[in-house]
Amino acid sequence: MEVDSMEMFSRSIEKFGVMYSNYIGDGDTKTFLGILNSDPYGDECTVTKNEYVGHVQKRLGTRLRNKRKEQKLGGKKRLTEALIKKLTIYYGLAIRRNLNSVEDMRNAIMATLDHYCSTDKLPRHDKCPEGVESWCEWRKAEASNTLTAFKHPPRVIDEHVEKHIRPVYEELSKNDLLTRCLGGHTQNANESFNSTVWRIVPKHLNSGFKIVEIAAYIAGGIFNEGYSAALKTMQLLDLKIGQQCNKFAKGADKERVTRQNRRDSFESKEARTARRLKHQGENQFFEESEGQLYGPGIAD
Repeated sequence: MEVDSMEMFSRSIEKFGVMYSNYIGDGDTKTFLGILNSDPYGDECTVTKNEYVGHVQKRLGTRLRNKRKEQKLGGKKRLTEALIKKLTIYYGLAIRRNLNSVEDMRNAIMATLDHYCSTDKLPRHDKCPEGVESWCEWRKAEASNTLTAFKHPPRVIDEHVEKHIRPVYEELSKNDLLTRCLGGHTQNANESFNSTVWRIVPKHLNSGFKIVEIAAYIAGGIFNEGYSAALKTMQLLDLKIGQQCNKFAKGADKERVTRQNRRDSFESKEARTARRLKHQGENQFFEESEGQLYGPGIAD
């Protein structure tokens, strides 16, 4: 990866007449350091690193799990796996919903932690969004003048757990990291193209270089133009294209666009997040009630 990336940057002017000013990282610091050390453009252009929000989000989950293990914070009503996943999702949403401001990102991130540390005696919702449309029930009650009747649920994150995980939140909401998240950079397009390649030549099947190369060309056509590109390839090979084949290609392309539009809608994303959190909570409940039935080392 490191060598390939340096080659891509060093040949960009010669092959395409452009200079790549941004590098979207995936957590591999060696690759970016290699690009900086190679100094592909000299003083003309300095390559800056941006972060893929999805990978930044995963860091919180990793660090919370490490803290749970180091400080023995696991157990019922403590730093459970379901809670870690929920906090990780909310951390990612806090970044994605505030892509134009580091300060707004930081406030939204800390709001997710403070919200779960709040009690009736000490409500900590000053960073939660205001108004009746807020995700924060306390803020909703404030906006509708019903705070006197509002009661907090039992504190989700107790003082002992908070003491150990707050430094993690502070570390992952520093200026230098959040600045690299501005703009909401993603590698989804790359991952989607890779997925298209591996659907043609699955990783679990042995394929030689030529087969993978052909698959990459076919995938490039499908990725950019849809299945009509595959029909053009068949035409060049003098393969007869029937009515059903043409109908299938058009139908597949239409379904692909419809599916992506549905996934891109805000309501769909919110619904998927809600379903995922619901399932995680149910799984955690069953594990606490019945014990873990399956997992690494459970039969030891």
